[in-house]
Amino acid sequence: MKSKKLITDLMFLTVGCILLSVSINVFLLPYKISAGGISTVGTVLLHLFGIKMSLTNLFFNAVLFIFGYKKLGKYAVVQTASGIILLSIFLELTSHIPIYSQNELIAVLSGGIFMGAGVGMIVKIGASTGGSDFAGLILKKFFPHISLAKLILAIDCFIVVVAGIVFKSYTVTFYSVIALFVSSVVTDKIITFGDDAKMLQVFSAETEKISNCILNEYERGVTGVHCRGMYSNEERLMLLCVITPKELPVYMNMIKETDKNAFIIICDVHKVIGDGFKSIY
Repeated sequence: MKSKKLITDLMFLTVGCILLSVSINVFLLPYKISAGGISTVGTVLLHLFGIKMSLTNLFFNAVLFIFGYKKLGKYAVVQTASGIILLSIFLELTSHIPIYSQNELIAVLSGGIFMGAGVGMIVKIGASTGGSDFAGLILKKFFPHISLAKLILAIDCFIVVVAGIVFKSYTVTFYSVIALFVSSVVTDKIITFGDDAKMLQVFSAETEKISNCILNEYERGVTGVHCRGMYSNEERLMLLCVITPKELPVYMNMIKETDKNAFIIICDVHKVIGDGFKSIY
């Protein structure tokens, strides 16, 4: 394992755990709000019995880790174990930071954003802090036909609803769902940040000219796919090319100047790994 990757992963994991801890202690916990996972259990136990969130996180995640670690690779096991320990440490340290108490809705949104950013940074390097991830892996054994993402979402929603019942507050449940939604959106954006691209599918009578321009002038890869028009029954060559969003206007102008009758399909691509884009390592 390259030392540069180890250092980068540790930085992402540390910053992610800090953001996650701030989200819980500063914004969500004071209002009994959570966004799923062990943090919800910790919130309930803290308000009912005064048990520290850091201890709850460490204990329950350690139990889940024992059952779920076999599903992970060797490096992921180390990352996740480190994530659980770091999160527990930072939950204790950030518990001394003054809480935000000016506006409940702003607290919910801020908590969701901080949590989403923290989880996104952790997941982006392939690590985890336990919680719903491991619970989902365990349930996957019993419900193999259900996707892991759906199982995790179901677990989080169930825990959030139970927390609302325990606190006897619809407001807690409603705000927790909002925090969970905001967190999920931000997590997705963090994970795919910088990876977005556009895929062009070009149908034209000037495929040679267009492909030569892409290959020689723009130095991008392009693939020719043989296809047949079902109406005309003619054999055609469709060009397939993946580009960055900022390159799209340049390519559109070039194609239209070469063949004003070209038929172009533009698709959003959320992740590209390979030459000219993101490296797999």
